[in-house]
Amino acid sequence: MSEIEIRYSTEADLPGLFAIDQQIWNSKNSPGPILAQTLTAYATNYPVGSQLVAVAGTQVLEMISWNPLPPFVSARFTWDIGIGVATAAQHQGVGQQLMRRLKLEAQQRGIHRIELNVLSTNPAARQFYAQQGFQVEGVSRGAFYLDGQFVDDYSLAILLD
Repeated sequence: MSEIEIRYSTEADLPGLFAIDQQIWNSKNSPGPILAQTLTAYATNYPVGSQLVAVAGTQVLEMISWNPLPPFVSARFTWDIGIGVATAAQHQGVGQQLMRRLKLEAQQRGIHRIELNVLSTNPAARQFYAQQGFQVEGVSRGAFYLDGQFVDDYSLAILLD
């Protein structure tokens, strides 16, 4: 794999980001259907510059998005993140690079806490987050009914201070 660049998303990245979004989400790693059914909808949900992306040349490999404007002022030091990795880029260290950059960006913006949710049917993601320092803070047992079974939803977080 060529050299990886970590940066904010650009207009040129949107088709690649949308393609990853369409490719990776399924009932093993998402409790609901893909939100953006069109490139236009994706661009509306994730405007240019709202995601950190990992790219090799012109190929988008991975993205991290977050909610920088929480519903409560008291939660302004917390980011709730979402991560998407192209199938071909999984298990190659790209996620670690992007997560390091995310943590740096968060610290520079005074963010104290990064949180996320992951399904029990996605053990590879749970292992990745544990390696990045995220800790399980709670389990919503049987939170979703997917593929004929009840699935737990894990709440994970890392404190940056």
